[in-house]
Amino acid sequence: MNNDHQGARVYLIHTAQHPRPFLTTVPFVARDFAAWGYRVDHHAADSAYIVEVRAREKMQHMRRKARSASRRTKLMEIWAHEVLERKRGERGNVSMTTPAEEVDTGFGAIEARVKKAGDVVQDFINGVAALGSECDCSIPMSLDDILLRPGADFRKDGKNVSMRHSQQTIATKYTRLLYAVRYNPNTPLPAWSNPDIVYADQVILEFSHHEAIQKEHLVHAVSSAIGKNEGRMGRVEKCTRTGVKRVLLWVDVGDVLMGAAGFVEEGEVDPVPKYERGEGPPVYVKG
Repeated sequence: MNNDHQGARVYLIHTAQHPRPFLTTVPFVARDFAAWGYRVDHHAADSAYIVEVRAREKMQHMRRKARSASRRTKLMEIWAHEVLERKRGERGNVSMTTPAEEVDTGFGAIEARVKKAGDVVQDFINGVAALGSECDCSIPMSLDDILLRPGADFRKDGKNVSMRHSQQTIATKYTRLLYAVRYNPNTPLPAWSNPDIVYADQVILEFSHHEAIQKEHLVHAVSSAIGKNEGRMGRVEKCTRTGVKRVLLWVDVGDVLMGAAGFVEEGEVDPVPKYERGEGPPVYVKG
């Protein structure tokens, strides 16, 4: 789950449950944790400190038990859990002690656009969690295998049977099959995009091939995330060769960019390139 091609930063997220910080290069994930009150540090991706931390994490990963979740997967599980707890609080009109809007996340000028990306993914995860309870989608029994531990048997444990398809467990099961998250700012727009959208950021979520991850379920969750919000778009793709399901989400950031432009002098920043529908950056030929 990395955005190293964008290069600049690696974020370290500190949690009370784990002695070592989690690493991520996905800015909206780091921003969300910062807004929730977690300590979040950042360093250059090529800094000596990050190189050393990654080397140590790699060694720890090699020593971990075969069935234990990776650190990256565990981070996304914590993130999804936080998202659903807050969504549930919002539905119950529970006032948050530290509203995200009042927290200085340290993201400065890109705060608003990164938050937009995070919000649409949060709504997607909320849509995933609602599968089977707030819609007619049937959850495959094979999804249970993702959380099975040695010695566990859902068939013999009545409590597990009743709890196995709670919103939290469904989100956790999907998260464990989420192997790539990519954030692409100012992405080229698809040919079918809303003509009113000029600038958009994209988030790509890739799920490993598993019979329990069904395309129609992802489509349902995407539809839930997009809703009637005219500034959001999405689609689901399946690779016929590998079986990987890819969720593509776009969010309109034109208002953010135009608003930010009012606070800088002309010529201080490079203009954001604008592409026609279906176009992208020019191809440069080596020579």
